[in-house]
Amino acid sequence: MSRNASTDELYFVTLTVTNWIDVFTRRLYNDFIIENLTWCQQNKNLNIYAYVIMTNHIHLVANVTGGSLGDVLGHFKTYTSKELFKMITNNSQESRREWILKAFEKAGKYNPLNTNHQFWQNGNYPVVLFTSDVIDQKIDYIHNNPVRAGFVGSAYEFWYSSANPESPLKVIY
Repeated sequence: MSRNASTDELYFVTLTVTNWIDVFTRRLYNDFIIENLTWCQQNKNLNIYAYVIMTNHIHLVANVTGGSLGDVLGHFKTYTSKELFKMITNNSQESRREWILKAFEKAGKYNPLNTNHQFWQNGNYPVVLFTSDVIDQKIDYIHNNPVRAGFVGSAYEFWYSSANPESPLKVIY
């Protein structure tokens, strides 16, 4: 994504965990993501119109008021990468801890953009949403992702999604 992307445009964005590792199977990590997206909404002018947190990636329809979406997501990914790595390291209940940490360390070793580990894949895979039909299609895609994965029968049942009216992350309608 261009660091100077227009803030008037909406984007469909995907943030993917390195090697598609299923990290977001634990409420602790999901709640941390919600907390940090909320912080970006309140402090970085991030506008979120739809979202879902899947086991190994996050989808957003978003933009930024008076700034760059690429910059905001870059800061989000840098901070959450470091903190999630620490959370996993210190989580004695994480049965996959050694395997996950080794995978992140290996990924970081082979990526010159990192020093110790890599949690998120590089890039955000932004797609500019030009029309209301495309916006609706992407929001439907986001909301039905947990249904297609077989996690829930109806989109509104998935807790970490803007399809759920009681979702912990508030979005712009």
